Amino acid sequence: MVGQTAGLGLGLSLAVALVFRLAFGPQGMVAGLVFGLLAAGLQTGAVALAAPKIAAGDYAGLLSKWAVGAMIRLAGVVLIPVAVMIDRNMFPPLAAGLGYLAVLVPLFFFEIRRFR
Repeated sequence: MVGQTAGLGLGLSLAVALVFRLAFGPQGMVAGLVFGLLAAGLQTGAVALAAPKIAAGDYAGLLSKWAVGAMIRLAGVVLIPVAVMIDRNMFPPLAAGLGYLAVLVPLFFFEIRRFR
């Protein structure tokens, strides 16, 4: 599941970059790609953290791993305004935020498949 999450995240990041190139220009493409890859990496890390507990059926232990994964994902949300404040031209706020969400949300739905 971890490898599939990483591969899907990479593909989504590239798709977001192409769409954002048309919608927002070169800066939007860079912001979408960077934050899409960030979302994919953070989600992959969160899935890797929880995967052993899910495989073992240890749902009591899964709760703590899920909480750590949620904090990891929240770190990505915090990085968006930091990047915008550092270089607003390179990371337009709308493109950066949408790039993160456009990759993270489909990966959330992909992760839900683990619980079926």
